[in-house]
Amino acid sequence: MFSDGAGYSADWMRAAGLDLEPGYCITAVRGVGPRAALHRLGVGAETIRTAPWSELQAQAGELEPAHRHGVTAAFAIDGHAVIVEDFGFRGRIAEWAGPLSRGAEAVNVYLSPTSLAQELTVVRDGVRVAFIDGDRPDEIATDDADLATRLFELAEAALRPWDENDAAPESLGDGWVDLLQVACGYFGLRPTVSDISGPVWGAPTKIG
Repeated sequence: MFSDGAGYSADWMRAAGLDLEPGYCITAVRGVGPRAALHRLGVGAETIRTAPWSELQAQAGELEPAHRHGVTAAFAIDGHAVIVEDFGFRGRIAEWAGPLSRGAEAVNVYLSPTSLAQELTVVRDGVRVAFIDGDRPDEIATDDADLATRLFELAEAALRPWDENDAAPESLGDGWVDLLQVACGYFGLRPTVSDISGPVWGAPTKIG
């Protein structure tokens, strides 16, 4: 069950931080630097600059059509590159997740801005090794028994009641699982608002 002792707070991606809802695509990569991670994700070197997240968002908002542009940025957190696409999806598809995880390991969490469906994918050296559908968090698709056990434990720790005023759920089927917490827990990350408050490598990117 989730407890304050787990040490994770979602403030970094909520209104106090990046303000990402209702949708996002976040990929944590082990063993790749932030700028290199952006290159692997297809962000052109000529467009990348260092600026606060809010400035990159403002720049993206000036592009036309506005609904087809967002920000892709890579934060350096505890030796990992944490790539945030506020309205994107590159990190979740094999075309980009493969190069991004080459010689490395990546875990992606996607929250659909329309259906609000969540999914988590673990990719190692271009190969998908695990997948979790947020609607069925107890069904972990993987051939790696140890990985399945680890992800199941992290899912239990990230379990929430459907309503914040309800009692803590007894099982994964009785609540919802914060897959972003699962991803961070998998790499041992505890992002804070201060981690994402300074200048970051990033660029406005076209969606689609």
